[in-house]
Amino acid sequence: MELGRRSRALVRGALRARSRLRRRRSRWRSLVALSTVVVLAATATLAPAAASSAFAPAAVAGPAVALGDRVVRLSEQAEPDSRAVLLVHGWLSTVLPDADGQRSYARSPFARPVQWRDGSGAPVARGMTASLQQRLEARPGVAVYAFDYSANSAGWVGSTGSADNLAAAIRSIADAVHGPVDVVTHSMGGLALRYALRDAPDIAALIGEVVTVAAPTQGSDIANVAVDIAGAIRATMSTVPVLQNLVLPWIGAVCNKQLAEDARGGCDLPPVIRTGIAALGPAGTSLRAGSAELADLPDWPAGLHVHAIAASAVVAMPLPSGKTGEARLGDGLVAETSALAGAADTTVVTCRRDLPPGVGGVGMILSGQVAAPPFGGACGHDAVFSNLEVVDAVLAALRGPASG
Repeated sequence: MELGRRSRALVRGALRARSRLRRRRSRWRSLVALSTVVVLAATATLAPAAASSAFAPAAVAGPAVALGDRVVRLSEQAEPDSRAVLLVHGWLSTVLPDADGQRSYARSPFARPVQWRDGSGAPVARGMTASLQQRLEARPGVAVYAFDYSANSAGWVGSTGSADNLAAAIRSIADAVHGPVDVVTHSMGGLALRYALRDAPDIAALIGEVVTVAAPTQGSDIANVAVDIAGAIRATMSTVPVLQNLVLPWIGAVCNKQLAEDARGGCDLPPVIRTGIAALGPAGTSLRAGSAELADLPDWPAGLHVHAIAASAVVAMPLPSGKTGEARLGDGLVAETSALAGAADTTVVTCRRDLPPGVGGVGMILSGQVAAPPFGGACGHDAVFSNLEVVDAVLAALRGPASG
């Protein structure tokens, strides 16, 4: 009995000690949480405010002035009266070569070596890997230029001022070569040219051919998915108000502020997270299918010849019913119909993959063996110029003296 009393006393003592320890821990946790909130709140006050929703971009005050836009001459000096080709990149992209010691997440799509022969995914023959840019530079009588707005490419091209700079670039190039300027665009670059033509209609007379590749004229469904994912994240974090209402909006605001200042190298986060946050920034939300900005997108002016090129990945698999099911993935970001909308002439480069029925076909998809977006391949949005069929389509569309 004495042993029982001692045991009970020891248990009661242990319980009291644990209770005191819990109270101390609770006080420390409260102090840590309060300190964290104060620090983050102070930092968020210095950063652009984005308290209403996670990853909301900072508001821009005053008139739009696109600082950092530039025109780059890529080819050797050409004689006057030559023909010019101007390359215009897209969202979060660039046309500038990598600089030593300069951080850059963006790569020029036009400088990508050709990797695939066509939509089949077969490799090109040896000696056929020259990029679109290199092939254009090798053409006699062609002066190759590029318009780089990478510092501002996280913003919506209809409001950053880059469209005005693009119009000025076309005027200066036409004056330098004493001839027409063919324009080749990738992704959002095609939308930038539309705004440039709306705000400066005089440049239409200076343009020869327009070739758009993967232009999101009707938006991107992936941008809509990004918004849904953000909503799911906010719902998941709803039990942690500090994360939902302060930490996530603060991270998003800081990242989008850095992207607004330098879309080429800003926001030092893993690429997937960086792109996901950017998709909820000014350009990303404007590129959502059905957005107000796309509804207000200017039409191509009458008389301007536009040739649109789309990459379309198709994955087909036999169904138990005997029919063949097809999934049309576009280029993984832009659907075929969106890339072709509004153009006089169109070209579709198809990457078709026929899978075996049943578990075998599903296993190939899950294991990444399917060379189609979003798993990569010859029709992927960012890698589309690595497809020789796309490069040949661009060169064929550039009719006249420039295309020989």
